[in-house]
Amino acid sequence: MEYLGTIELIYIISFLDLLAVGAIFPVFTQHLRDLGASHTTIGIFASAYSAIQVVSGPLIGSWSDIRDRKTVLKATVLSCSICYTCLALSDSLTVIFVVRFLLAIVKHTQTICKAIITDLIPLEEQGEFFAKSVSIGTCGFIIGPLIGGNLAELQNGFSYVCAFTAGLFLLNYILACYISDDLVLDRKLFAADNLSIWQRIKSELKKTIDELSEIDWSRHWHPFLLKFILGFSMACYFSNQGLYLRETYNLSQKHAGYMISYFSIISIVAGLLLKKIHYVLNFDNIYTKMILWYGVLTLSFILLYFAQNFNTFVGLLIPLSMSSTAMRVVTMELMFQNTESFHKGSLSGASNSIMSIARFVTPLFTGVASDIFGEKFVMLLAAIPASIGLIVSWILLIRHRQRIKEE
Repeated sequence: MEYLGTIELIYIISFLDLLAVGAIFPVFTQHLRDLGASHTTIGIFASAYSAIQVVSGPLIGSWSDIRDRKTVLKATVLSCSICYTCLALSDSLTVIFVVRFLLAIVKHTQTICKAIITDLIPLEEQGEFFAKSVSIGTCGFIIGPLIGGNLAELQNGFSYVCAFTAGLFLLNYILACYISDDLVLDRKLFAADNLSIWQRIKSELKKTIDELSEIDWSRHWHPFLLKFILGFSMACYFSNQGLYLRETYNLSQKHAGYMISYFSIISIVAGLLLKKIHYVLNFDNIYTKMILWYGVLTLSFILLYFAQNFNTFVGLLIPLSMSSTAMRVVTMELMFQNTESFHKGSLSGASNSIMSIARFVTPLFTGVASDIFGEKFVMLLAAIPASIGLIVSWILLIRHRQRIKEE
């Protein structure tokens, strides 16, 4: 395939991006606690980050639509490298909050990578490449926590973790420079080279907002709804996994980390086998796939709630991980069906924003549910939106078959 070289670069960039995220993720909260931050302050940090990403996701995606993907990717990963360098040099909560604010604006590597894949790969083959991208990226999220955890145990360990993360983003910048200009869609709209920087910023922001307003969002309500449902369900699980394992099975945070790695490994295998699974099951449309995987997801959460021992819990993580991985890929396929190429970046950014909204609102619901009904009830709570996703998928399948009959 003529685009294979660029796609391989995108896979590597995606891997390094999630390796960086995985390295900083398990140590960031503890670092804030070491600096004297309360749980409320930490919650504000997390909520603010997700809230900003809700807005910045579509803007960055749309910016990549009106500019070339390569330029936007280089700008964002280099900005991330600078931000993490600042984190490594500061112990001020105020500075950390400001840097996290900036990171929330520019940290959209996965959004741009997905948009590049849709630019280069025919629609009927995109599912396979999305699955590979998810699987390869997940490898980074397995290795990252191990590296970050070991570095954090050193004196001034958090600074080493941030420096390591900054280096990964700098490496991604170098790799992005090697993306072929001929293969990435070029949408540079600035004919005049004498515009000031401020004029360029205002012009690009206006064009970005105009680009978003041109999209027929009513056509894409169902993939966004299904994305939100998936994000809400999985956020219920991951935001409470550590406490659940400790209170239910008396396991340490270290073992909770092992469970994250185990979950991620299953996701990798599922992503690599997804195309073959769909081929064997002989699905004739995307809605049938959604019914299957949302059904598996719902059943997995219900069985996790009734799990009597740790071995059963570990076994049930297999269908849970497989279904969540499959749904990430399938909803992305659904979103890009019959979509103009100039809007794919905007839709990808909006998709990430939907997931950010889910991560933003989930802690409130799970916190109240845990206080009233106990930590274990969160598993049952996660099954509720998953079952709604199953119902929505079934309705979409019925409408799809009706349209076929009418034609």
